Amino acid sequence: MNDKPLSCNVKPAVSPTVDSRLGSQTGCKIIDITFPNVVNPEVGEIRFQNYYVAFLTVKAKIKLTEQTPREGPNDHGWRMVVRRLQLMPDPHTETGAQDCFVITRSQFVCELSQVVSLRLILQQPSPLWKDFSLEDLKLFKTSGGSRVPPLPSWFMEDDKPKANKKELEGVPDLDSLSTNLQQLWALAEEVSANQTEESLGRYEVDGCYDINLLAYS
Repeated sequence: MNDKPLSCNVKPAVSPTVDSRLGSQTGCKIIDITFPNVVNPEVGEIRFQNYYVAFLTVKAKIKLTEQTPREGPNDHGWRMVVRRLQLMPDPHTETGAQDCFVITRSQFVCELSQVVSLRLILQQPSPLWKDFSLEDLKLFKTSGGSRVPPLPSWFMEDDKPKANKKELEGVPDLDSLSTNLQQLWALAEEVSANQTEESLGRYEVDGCYDINLLAYS
């Protein structure tokens, strides 16, 4: 069976933010994939190694023809392929953070034929990880069969979000803590970017020292 990846151009992940100083702290990144050397590409499988991405959404822009069903008068060809697939059972823990994944045709919401481009939306709501992305990203026309690596064991569990949830006595809810930490982290980044280079006196007040602030040896 031909297991050669499709020829494609994978653009670097970018953060959709108007403030570049906050970077990945928006909790979202986008990877765009185009097919400049493939005529009417058909995608049947997506393989990658995760790097701290909690949720993955895949959208495709398809070539509109006279036979293509329209989704409305302003249909530009964008279709949902995979909706918020969970890659980490708990965004605040390491489980699944660097596992290998294979998304097959059976998991697609629609068929990926006449594809113009793909858009992968990566989400990581936890502030514990400074960076997140997908590595070794490859697309295939058909399934690789027995050569496909198995899914992680946690991915097959029926109750995967609760199976890895640690309830610690005296520790606040992780989701609430995550929101507060993310705001604090963003504030710290902004303060760091606006630091002054002017030397500040440790005990100076209007150019003089207050005798009450000095320590005697």
